[in-house]
Amino acid sequence: MAQQPESSGKTTRSNAASATAASAANASDQSLAPQSANAGSSTASPKTGQPVTGRRAQFMVASQHAPGLAPLSADVIAQSLSEAPGVEIVKTIKPPAALGLQALSVDSVFPGGINTATGSMVVARMAPDKAELLKSQAAGRLLVEHDTPLTYGLDPGPTALPNVGVLKPLGEGFKTTIEVQGPQGPLKDADVFLFGSMLPAQGTTDASGRAELSIVGESPDTIRALYVKPRVDFWDLWIPSPSLVPDGVNTVSVKPLSAFIEGFPDRQLLGWGQRAMGLDQVPTSFDGAGIKVAIIDSGAAQVTHRNLHQVGPGFDVVGNNKATWNNDVVGHGSHCAGIIAGNPSGSGVRGFAPAAEIHVLRIFPGARFSDLVGALDYCIENGIDVVNMSLGGGEPSKIVEDRVVKAKSMGVACIIAAGNSGGPVQFPASTVHALAVAAIGKSGEFPSDSFHATQPLPGFESRQGFFPAKFSCFGPEIDVCAPGVAIVSSLPPDDFGAWDGTSMATPHVTGMAALVLAHHPDFKGPFAQRNANRVERLYQIIKESATPMPIADPTRVGVGLPNVARALGLQAGQGLGPNATSAAGDADPALAMLRRFLATLAAQGQNGQAGPAGFAPQSVNPGLPLTAPSSIGEARDLLHRAGLL
Repeated sequence: MAQQPESSGKTTRSNAASATAASAANASDQSLAPQSANAGSSTASPKTGQPVTGRRAQFMVASQHAPGLAPLSADVIAQSLSEAPGVEIVKTIKPPAALGLQALSVDSVFPGGINTATGSMVVARMAPDKAELLKSQAAGRLLVEHDTPLTYGLDPGPTALPNVGVLKPLGEGFKTTIEVQGPQGPLKDADVFLFGSMLPAQGTTDASGRAELSIVGESPDTIRALYVKPRVDFWDLWIPSPSLVPDGVNTVSVKPLSAFIEGFPDRQLLGWGQRAMGLDQVPTSFDGAGIKVAIIDSGAAQVTHRNLHQVGPGFDVVGNNKATWNNDVVGHGSHCAGIIAGNPSGSGVRGFAPAAEIHVLRIFPGARFSDLVGALDYCIENGIDVVNMSLGGGEPSKIVEDRVVKAKSMGVACIIAAGNSGGPVQFPASTVHALAVAAIGKSGEFPSDSFHATQPLPGFESRQGFFPAKFSCFGPEIDVCAPGVAIVSSLPPDDFGAWDGTSMATPHVTGMAALVLAHHPDFKGPFAQRNANRVERLYQIIKESATPMPIADPTRVGVGLPNVARALGLQAGQGLGPNATSAAGDADPALAMLRRFLATLAAQGQNGQAGPAGFAPQSVNPGLPLTAPSSIGEARDLLHRAGLL
């Protein structure tokens, strides 16, 4: 992370801040000091009891603008905290050099009127009461927030079943063995769950494909479901009300992905989600070249996976290491990377934008808000165009939101998963400065005996088979929805898996965003400059391309399902004008957009309507105006001068 030079004249402020931090820490230490029951006794106890107190928590301490005072730098904050007893400095984060003077600007206003300086942050461990005292004694000059752990929204399989309120006589418990078989024999490393009336029993199959489970307070008749989730390359299995033999071996069979997806993985897959978003109508020459995409996640199996060899560079933010970003021990980041940029190698999975420059920022496992701040600083510093954030958690953070705002001001678009709790939209997707993505599924795209089949929200399925996923968070913050049920993508080392989650929906939109930025004429003309207007225009194009979902509750799906072919003017039957055949056949997207505009304007002119407001395609001739023609004649003249008529 870039270093900010310390300005002169800050000795007084440093001493004052140091005194504040030290005073807060000393006062807290005195209040927490253990009192010995034998303080006045001269007889020493051989073993003195240690009082149990709360663990130290991790906090982000950031400079905050105060009227008439310059913001404190990270060095000053760190110096102050280092002199306070009971405080451990974890790391220091300074503003990206790319921000320049913007790092000190007062333009990030949050509820309550608080403004924060971007950067200038120290991560420290201290007792929670010390943090509260520090916040109060800083008199508005420091913002102190919990450094909240982040979650990556892993595949939301069943963790518990709702109790329907029907009382059943329970047994004392029983043991049973589940044997998992694939077409080639026993399947190792499959997770097995038995759901009764309370918490599930769980086990993992051994080399013989068997897992022995013991469940207390249940009988075979009270088991409500059996769930089997193979690690890779197979569909999961969901059996309601299974018939189980106690103290015996119960055998189940799971299907390989190829049983439902013909020829996979030897024949390359364009996933159902990508087809639903119109990628099958986009020429392969539209590949995202020239666009930088960042994936803030668990890394990517770049070395071992056939579809991910081209991703990189990267950085391990948590480990502060340039070499370990491609060690994905979770698989979550690899799955997202395959959706966004899976290499069209002839097998496996194909992504939206395989020629985009993919920056992999590893923060999982172990991620906190401060790591997300560091990852966003990387994006600002390295000129990233669009960021995939399939993550969330915790209460809203002013410090994190300020980084999202600053990233947006530098032309960095943040596309964020809504969350998988089935409740309100999680932070940071809830911020208005990002594009929040909910998850939908489609019937017929997964086996009927898989857990995916349990994900439709009852009563919401459309005639086309689309449905909101019941795990998906919802609320007015949702901008769009995208495919997030039974999404097949890459997993380490060179395998595949069908996962559910808003984490899977989000990279669909990120991949589309990369194509729009690379191939929509607006981003070579009026919105070429990297700023917040560029990001807002991107969001606008994505949302305007969306197909509305026939669902009464827009908080579940936003404006609908984006379509990349429509966004680029390449959809079949779209953009037909004089002497034009099909927009999908045009090599230059500007040509397709111009023809589309002429056809639209002509149709509206015949009906006496005004031309489409705000439609400003870029001409293939740089000398031509970038504003929309005001009449059919002007549009025809524009096409003629461009050599298209």
